Amino acid sequence: MRFVRAGVVMIFILSLVIFGVSRVVLFQNRDPNEPEIVSDREILEIPCEYTQEQLLEGLTASDQEDGDLTSQIVAGSFSRFIEPGLCNMTYVVFDSADQSASLTRQVRFTDYHSPRFTLTEPLVFSEGEGSYDELMGRLGAQDQLDGDLSDWITQTDTDVNYQRAGSYTTTLEMSNSLGDTVTQDLPIHVVAAEGHSLEIVLNTGIVYIDQGSGIDAAAYIQELLDNQGNNLDTSLISSESNVDPQTPGCYEVHYQAEDGQGNSGETWLTVIVEG
Repeated sequence: MRFVRAGVVMIFILSLVIFGVSRVVLFQNRDPNEPEIVSDREILEIPCEYTQEQLLEGLTASDQEDGDLTSQIVAGSFSRFIEPGLCNMTYVVFDSADQSASLTRQVRFTDYHSPRFTLTEPLVFSEGEGSYDELMGRLGAQDQLDGDLSDWITQTDTDVNYQRAGSYTTTLEMSNSLGDTVTQDLPIHVVAAEGHSLEIVLNTGIVYIDQGSGIDAAAYIQELLDNQGNNLDTSLISSESNVDPQTPGCYEVHYQAEDGQGNSGETWLTVIVEG
């Protein structure tokens, strides 16, 4: 029994020795030099519709043992915006010894603008027919980086009374995945159910223009219909605008139509001037 115990102890000691030797050999053979990533620019400028090649522009990676590792650089995900259109991105590369190097640099989207609301038709409702569901059914949102944000729209405030004719305001909010939050007041019009037998159809309910740009109100007129759905001459439509293209804000173009037989109609186009 004594010899058995001695044999077990010897085997245990031998195992420890072998393990220790193997760790020493592994340590001695380990690559002591980590790889390195270098960027030739502090800020990378790319369009919103970028390619993977554009995302890696200006980067090189190398390792003393493995040489050039540039082709193995992997781009991470974008950080939240530092300011609209500017964020950080971290890159990483591994050498053959599974040692890593990382580098973080700023990325600016050269053609970025904040998410925008869309409207399939103007926010004009007949008295007693509008509702929250009707409103949200006409609303949408688009972002250059995330695409469709319609499901992320929230109504944060409103004074609208769909039962009474008048002009009202709703406050809407949405954010993209990089943290750009847009809060926008949009006008809502509730018109009397009677006396509006002509329908002015626009090709959109909202347009965005750059500060200093003009707007052609007639360009958004699609058609004019009577109460039977027949097309009428769009020259019967007149418009007036409160748009100040020099000052960012929310404005409207008011369209009116009369056919000379006592029939009339009106609608509004929302215009957002971006600074």
